[in-house]
Amino acid sequence: MFATRGRIVDVAAAAAVLVVCGYAAQESGSPAWWQWLLVGAVAAPVAVRRRWALPAAAATLAAAGGVLIGGVIPGYASPGVCAAVALTQYAAAAGLPLPRSVPALAAGLAGAAGLGLLWPVAPLAAGSVVAGAWTAGRLVRHRRILAEQAAEERTGRAVTEERLRIARDMHDIVAHSLSMITMKAGIARHVAAVRPEEGLAALEVIETAGREALVEMRRAVGLLRADEGPATPSGGDQDLRALVGRAEEAGVRVRTTFVDVTTPPAAVRLVVYRVVQEALTNVVRHAHATGCTVEVEAGPASVTVRVVDDGAAVASAGAGNGLRGMRERVAAYGGSLRAGPHEDGGFAVTAHIPYPAEDRGVRS
Repeated sequence: MFATRGRIVDVAAAAAVLVVCGYAAQESGSPAWWQWLLVGAVAAPVAVRRRWALPAAAATLAAAGGVLIGGVIPGYASPGVCAAVALTQYAAAAGLPLPRSVPALAAGLAGAAGLGLLWPVAPLAAGSVVAGAWTAGRLVRHRRILAEQAAEERTGRAVTEERLRIARDMHDIVAHSLSMITMKAGIARHVAAVRPEEGLAALEVIETAGREALVEMRRAVGLLRADEGPATPSGGDQDLRALVGRAEEAGVRVRTTFVDVTTPPAAVRLVVYRVVQEALTNVVRHAHATGCTVEVEAGPASVTVRVVDDGAAVASAGAGNGLRGMRERVAAYGGSLRAGPHEDGGFAVTAHIPYPAEDRGVRS
């Protein structure tokens, strides 16, 4: 969507340059067909300056020299030419690494110096346009790189915190399950001869605890394995609806509203998935709710998650560890999470997660 918007802006800018240059050319009389071609050659590279930045800058400089030296556009009436040169120089500086954008600057300054053969004051004015546009592009590129690095650092910290959390979860799984298994095994050994029914009941608890621990361990280990992409949900519409389906299987009616859920970057989509997962788990296990609403709405620079149930607010709030985990995930991305009784009854979890504009959408 944003690439399309950029192309539309470039085409509109090229059309504006063409109109301004065409009007200036008519001040010298009715332009011949080849003069119109030169005017078009000044404007056309502006439309493709993001895709072919360096060729566009070179073509604009060559065409600008042609229309000025050939007298198609008077030197005093060339704002359209200046705009075309500035736009392509800016695109070269903002879109290319420094070693590749310097030739565009050098060619622009050389062209500006060459104009001094026709107009003594032209080198200073034209050179200022070229240098100013190129410098602005470099500043924008530098700021963009800093923003990308900051986003990568945030992602790295979030991954580290996530793995630490998984490590804590694995410790809890092992400690809790082995404690229960050990205790029930001791009971079974002591009562097996005199009260075999209690021994069988203890063995059933051991079996259930062992199976649940194995399932949770497989999930945790799957998340730690970087090469197992499918083990980690993408957080898209299909994954969210799978969570909803499991909640409905447990007897909770779920109403959903999903808007542009694939817009955020992949790491943010995973946070959204985990928040919805934990919120629905609390609804099923603690809230004794019969229905709930799940809303996920992504905008151009943030996503909002809202899960509201009609159960017991106090019971729902009891899942302290789950709420703390949700807050940690959301806070890792500079977001906020509110959880508490809803004004109309039940319990509400609302999360707001921002993300940089340049990170959105396409990383999956």
